[in-house]
Amino acid sequence: MFERFSKEAREVVIRAQEEAEALGHEWIGTEHLLLAALRFPQQPGAATLTRLGVTPASCRAAVAGVVSGTSDDLGPQDAAALRACGIDLEEVRRRAEESFGQGALDGPAGTEDGGAHGPAGRHRPRGGRAPSRHLPFAAQAKKALKDALGEALARKDRRIGVEHVVLGLSRSDDTLSLGVFARLGVTPEVLRERMLSDLREAAA
Repeated sequence: MFERFSKEAREVVIRAQEEAEALGHEWIGTEHLLLAALRFPQQPGAATLTRLGVTPASCRAAVAGVVSGTSDDLGPQDAAALRACGIDLEEVRRRAEESFGQGALDGPAGTEDGGAHGPAGRHRPRGGRAPSRHLPFAAQAKKALKDALGEALARKDRRIGVEHVVLGLSRSDDTLSLGVFARLGVTPEVLRERMLSDLREAAA
């Protein structure tokens, strides 16, 4: 499938690993693909996200907040708002631990900066980069990439671009993805509608 990806779309997949490593995560998820796509703000799809007010900084904060799911990061009003959108933070934690092991979202006890330590206590030097190594793709990330292929086929596009990756992400219905979008103030439905409109305008 990857031979059909454009150079920029391949870069998104590569950069997703960097985003996961930078956050100290043990997996590559839809959240990391979204962060990686934002590195290409001029590309279709990423440009739509930018126009919707999504920035790399706001997205990174949203990812960190939803993945941590701690009371320190989310206040009662935040948690209540997410529950109202059907997002259960305990379910996010349960699924992550089911896939990656008990305590996958917890940093070591006694650390002030949870971002300096990855899930399951993998240490990452503060302000530095973790040694590069292969990280597994979470099931939802694999699904999003397959959906990107489906989007390209449906549009009769010969190549899978960043826009198709973002369209694939807009179809993600896992709790974590929905939580990130909720914190960004963007619904997947609105993102998809805006993107398709932008693509129609570009093709006109």
